[in-house]
Amino acid sequence: MNRTDPARPAAGSGRRTQMRAILVGSVPNLVQWFNLYLYATFAPYFRTEFFDPASTHSLVYVYGLFALTFVVRPLGSWLFGRLADVRGRQFALVAAVTLMSAGSVALAVTPTVDAIGAWAAVILAVVSIVQGIATGGEYAAATVLLSESGTRGHRGFFASFQATTIVGGLVLAQTCLLVLLASTDRAAISEWGFRLAFAAAGAAGLASLWWARGLDRVPRQPTAPQADQDATMGALFRVHWRPLVWVFLLTAGGSAAFYTFTVTVPSIVRETFFAADGDRGELTATGLVLAAFVVLMVLQPVGGALSDRIGRKPLLVVFGVLGIPATGALVPATAHLASPLAVLAILVSAFLVLTCYLSVNGIAKAEVFPPHIRALGVGFGYAVANSLFGGTAPLIYHATSGHVGVEFIAYMAVLIAVTLCAALRMRGGSATALDKPNSPL
Repeated sequence: MNRTDPARPAAGSGRRTQMRAILVGSVPNLVQWFNLYLYATFAPYFRTEFFDPASTHSLVYVYGLFALTFVVRPLGSWLFGRLADVRGRQFALVAAVTLMSAGSVALAVTPTVDAIGAWAAVILAVVSIVQGIATGGEYAAATVLLSESGTRGHRGFFASFQATTIVGGLVLAQTCLLVLLASTDRAAISEWGFRLAFAAAGAAGLASLWWARGLDRVPRQPTAPQADQDATMGALFRVHWRPLVWVFLLTAGGSAAFYTFTVTVPSIVRETFFAADGDRGELTATGLVLAAFVVLMVLQPVGGALSDRIGRKPLLVVFGVLGIPATGALVPATAHLASPLAVLAILVSAFLVLTCYLSVNGIAKAEVFPPHIRALGVGFGYAVANSLFGGTAPLIYHATSGHVGVEFIAYMAVLIAVTLCAALRMRGGSATALDKPNSPL
């Protein structure tokens, strides 16, 4: 009598289940991050619609509210992490995307500061809070769903689709900006173009939910009998505090580098090219950034598959070692160079380094928690570090120097060094605790 390895389901049904899991986790994840990154991409344009156009600090205010979305992420990770561990990963994912999409629709119709005064900024702040809560919950649900859906020896590849769709959100947001820049000008984008983009993102989010409901429900990872009562913050801090601290430290530098490379640097590139060649330069810069984001997106499954062969640790260590000089070179170079080929080469080189973190950090975090508290542990540790260091990176850059200052580079170097130390503490190899989900850590 032949026995089937429970970790390796029958080929046909196993592949179908895994493909459904990838689709259920990836498509809502894609539109979720598309909604979020529209804010970061269009912030320099819509700032005058929500704050006094004459204010020289409006961009700082807008990025301050972007940072607010990160401040509330721990709350979202707690609410939706608990929901994902008790009600299922897919249920939590759908709820989070619904909140995010509603926020984008609200931004598309919010009156300007000229029409309702300070209430425009208040509405922007409320939407930022709602979308921050949604993002905090969605990250854990998608990460754990995709991490648990892979098979032994392929989990890194499957989990990397979460990073792929995160970058896919950047690609979609950048594409929207490129289309608008090619068809109109800065003034029109500030007046109505950003509203069109937010409306499209909100509609895409709601459409993705309708689409996902048509798929078969993805089976939930089996949990221990006491799962429901143990999936609490108290249990997380009391029993699982060591992996929680490790996730926090690993996220600190990786998250700061990600938002520096994908939010701050593209903004610097656009302003540098605009100063050199006006509207045509800005259009060129947007196309360059979009091309680099496509490369970054394609690299994620490559990094995930590589980690299945050599382990997560080597890639994370490479990021920690190369991330410091990459940041030190990337930010100053993009602030002064207006050569398309040179800037594209610099961006792609930096994204190769970033891939070593981005493609494997989700699976690395999911591996260190048992199933009954996995979503809460991954989500909360990530959200706290992300709120302190990730989302604040664009704010810190613009609020301090506004140009390439040594203080910002030093700040980034310290955070990436923290991530390097966390990576060095990992166990080597490519085996994962997810292959034996009910065994103690």
